[in-house]
Amino acid sequence: MTRRLPSLNALRCFEVVAAQLSIKKAALSLHVSESAVSRQVRILEEQLGTPLFMRTHNGLEITDAGQRLAMGVKEAFDHIARAVDPFQSDRDAVTIKVLPTFALRWLFPRLRAFQAQHPLIKVNVQTRLNDMTLNDTDADLGIRYGIGNWPQDCATELYPEWILPVCAPGYLSGSDCPDGDLDRATLLHPLPDRQDWLTWSEKAGHPLDTRKGLDFDALDMALSAAEAGLGVAMTDVVLAHEALEAGRLVAPVRKAVPTGASYYLVRPPDMRRRRQVKLLDEWICDEISAARDTVRLYMH
Repeated sequence: MTRRLPSLNALRCFEVVAAQLSIKKAALSLHVSESAVSRQVRILEEQLGTPLFMRTHNGLEITDAGQRLAMGVKEAFDHIARAVDPFQSDRDAVTIKVLPTFALRWLFPRLRAFQAQHPLIKVNVQTRLNDMTLNDTDADLGIRYGIGNWPQDCATELYPEWILPVCAPGYLSGSDCPDGDLDRATLLHPLPDRQDWLTWSEKAGHPLDTRKGLDFDALDMALSAAEAGLGVAMTDVVLAHEALEAGRLVAPVRKAVPTGASYYLVRPPDMRRRRQVKLLDEWICDEISAARDTVRLYMH
């Protein structure tokens, strides 16, 4: 039997708009542009020959025809979801171990894009302070920080780490304040050995008393404290880039230095890589390519 159906993509867009009553919110949920959502709804209205929404000064109002269609479309998509559910299993899940700050500052803001491309793949993110080890076999992938002491066939360098000091706007005297202002700043330490500040001080040629300041358990906590105006944090430029671009942080001394370490995407040796794992692996490598451009922005 031949079924006469409108575009399934248009129906999916319509379902989300009907639930949200907002083109903008629907676009965010679907991870597409607002114009793309509007176009799909318009196509569906043209195909059906009836308006589904009324545009008012208060936003969108769904028509009676739109309400009837929304109920039927939701039931149909729910039925499809129930039909394919038995064919999904734990093999469709990918587990990745990620350091907490990398997860919070880089992975989580982007992960929805991967889920939009591959809605049937469940990504389990384990955030741990300790790196994934060579003998770790309870995860499919890991984001590891270090000097590359994994076998080459088990690791891909994502980007080299460069660090620089950051603080909230106005914490020091302007975004290009003299280096000397760091001498009177509260230093925020994400590492218990305070090695990050020591490395920057030596390589930047600016002696500092790194014994003072506040200690934190992770870089994200130090960055959050810096955003709150508690002091100056030393940070990986990639993980702070979004906050710098948004203006939540500024670089009082725009002088980044390399630490000699990098972030790596690692895979347990001899583990058979499933299609789902390969897809996440390739997506991370594609997405992180922009990080190298970010590093170059701060290199001198």
